[in-house]
Amino acid sequence: MKKRKLLFLMLCTVCMASMAQLPPISHVEINNVRATILGYGTLYVPQLGTYYEEWGTGHPDCPTWEVPAGSGKETFAQHALWFGGLDASDSLHLAAFRYGQIGEEYMSGPLTTTDASIDLMTALKFHRVWNLTRAEIDNFIAHHGQEGYQTPDDILTWPAHGDADYAENLAPFVDVNGDGRYNSADGDYPDIKGDQCLFFIFNDSYHPHFESGGGQLGLEVHAMVYAFDGPDDEMLNNTVFFNYKFFNRSANDYHDVYLGLFNDWDIGYGWDDFVGCDVQRGSSFGYNGIPVDGQGQPWAYGENSPVQVCTVLAGPYMPADGRDNPAFDGTCEALFNASHPLDKYAYNGCNFGNGIIDDERLGLCGFLYLTYSPGNNGDSNSATEYYNFLRCAWKNGTHMQYGGNGFAGEMVVGPECNFAYPGDSDPCNFGTNGIAPNDGYNVEGKYWTEEQCENTPYDRRGLATVGPFSFESGGMQELDYAMITVWKNNSQSALERKGAFIDHVRALFNNGFAK
Repeated sequence: MKKRKLLFLMLCTVCMASMAQLPPISHVEINNVRATILGYGTLYVPQLGTYYEEWGTGHPDCPTWEVPAGSGKETFAQHALWFGGLDASDSLHLAAFRYGQIGEEYMSGPLTTTDASIDLMTALKFHRVWNLTRAEIDNFIAHHGQEGYQTPDDILTWPAHGDADYAENLAPFVDVNGDGRYNSADGDYPDIKGDQCLFFIFNDSYHPHFESGGGQLGLEVHAMVYAFDGPDDEMLNNTVFFNYKFFNRSANDYHDVYLGLFNDWDIGYGWDDFVGCDVQRGSSFGYNGIPVDGQGQPWAYGENSPVQVCTVLAGPYMPADGRDNPAFDGTCEALFNASHPLDKYAYNGCNFGNGIIDDERLGLCGFLYLTYSPGNNGDSNSATEYYNFLRCAWKNGTHMQYGGNGFAGEMVVGPECNFAYPGDSDPCNFGTNGIAPNDGYNVEGKYWTEEQCENTPYDRRGLATVGPFSFESGGMQELDYAMITVWKNNSQSALERKGAFIDHVRALFNNGFAK
């Protein structure tokens, strides 16, 4: 018996070691983007010294965000989820992944609804990414049950239900016979978004948070990454969508919760980039800081460098205030109504003025630029520093200031702000809570950008933030966002075209992608 127990423990150790070294991985590759996605909501980053073939390259062994697909050129080095908030005693709980150099923050699988735990066998069962296309679903519907038809494994094994103490319903599905149970033999099939989708479930509570050092949240995340085959729609054909559903399986009610989308942009050659944001359009973006990308390397874009955009389409739900908060009508003064402080989020939020009470969702609430350095805006060393970044503050806790580098120097003019390098995208001063920036900024010809600051292009990172919001025990919150690659055409640069790309993608999303 002792030998059997020892053998079982050794097997568990081997399994967990394999999971740590070989995370679940798959690809979105139905349009002009080939995105390599891990089952923890991050992009693939080679480890153990293989990150760079030589200083300044991309990832020649496995591109993370290859666009155009098959080109060997990419726009991201990393993209990852941050999530943090305070419990009733104001203790910080936070998960924030960057590169996994000192360990993971997340692990595969759902959590129990009783104590937000997960056992090894469940973690192993869910240690995968389900990858399906609309064509496979349509083929299943047309030929299910016919002789010779073989149901794809990802339809057969679709993780619709949890076992024992886990949630009964997990992955969404179409229940053909209405019995409440997923069974492909009955004709039930996955309910996917887009023409190709990846689905996976992960949590923050299997092991300690090795990278951030934050306390566990009891966070269970259901992720669907999807894209459309749109060769006749250039904008849609260069876009990948993310939908995250967050479940609080812990006994804690969290307040002052923020989520963040950490982006390490590498636009081809990764050491000559700039960043910025479009406040009204809820977007942050990376772009080449000089006219020609790189010095002729095969992974550099040269003269045809794109802009890589991250757009928050619809964030977590706002606190209920018993109103259908009005849509933004272009009147800046109406945003900053002291009697209705939530109205301001109509600026770039979702579901405002639609006739439905308390279904409003936040949009992008902040953008903080980060650098590859040990400085005040460099790499985080503690959970508190990660949380400060989520609140648009620097590592030392001081809030970002308008202008310059956001915290020190003669070009920093104030006041406190939530958006770095907004350019002319914030005519209502949403990012400074209605207060006009000092020294005549944010008027015609004088806007805060990297170019205005005469910055030197370099490796750029950024954090798009949404919050604060509440996250009650047993509750669910949701996030939808899009990654959009924008190209120049014969008459406009990629920077000039990005607004039209974002508006088009947002309109499609708001219309449910109806054709």
